[in-house]
Amino acid sequence: MPVSAKAATLIIPLCLCSYFPTSLTHNINKHIRFSYTIFQRIKLTEKSARSKRSPVPIRAKDEQDLSKVPGRAGIDYPLFRSVPPTNFHCGSVPYAPGIYANVETGCQAYHICHDGREGHQGASFLCPNGTLFNQHEFACDWWYNVNCADATRLYE
Repeated sequence: MPVSAKAATLIIPLCLCSYFPTSLTHNINKHIRFSYTIFQRIKLTEKSARSKRSPVPIRAKDEQDLSKVPGRAGIDYPLFRSVPPTNFHCGSVPYAPGIYANVETGCQAYHICHDGREGHQGASFLCPNGTLFNQHEFACDWWYNVNCADATRLYE
């Protein structure tokens, strides 16, 4: 049964009923018709949007789009896919719990040292490509805003 027919089966008894003023049933009918028109337009818009979508180019699994990242990957900033093995050890930092940049990775990786549940390196994380862990701010920041050489001095 179309929506307009369903609306009619609901509205007609209301109109015939003497409990509701005619203006109320008229307004209800008007709002139902308006809502139905809106839904129909939305359906048409969604159909046309689906048909006009341009295909997204599929990249190779290992390929990354770094065109929007300022600088040159591997030269201006490190380019790791995962946290590499390093000599970082939570036992060699002044405070636990704490968050520490890993200078061996050019500060792209950082570690959260706490109670040892995550091993000697703590919980390890990698900043997105083009960003480095800013030890002063405790956040990943664009590579040109971070001086990785100062990270160990900022541990304390």
